[in-house]
Amino acid sequence: MIVKRRTWLYRLTGQAFAQLISFSEPVTATKAREVLRRSVGDPLDLWGRDKSTALPATMRQR
Repeated sequence: MIVKRRTWLYRLTGQAFAQLISFSEPVTATKAREVLRRSVGDPLDLWGRDKSTALPATMRQR
């Protein structure tokens, strides 16, 4: 299954915390990696977030 997301989190080598990148249209992990490689370097970790998990737990509706 191919998953497309607008919001992706990534971590570069040597970084302790994740950074966020957001797109105007949903993109696949492959496209997100391509954009990151061109702009900041090769991401060590990459994971997508949907609307329900993009906010901290304290701000989500329960």
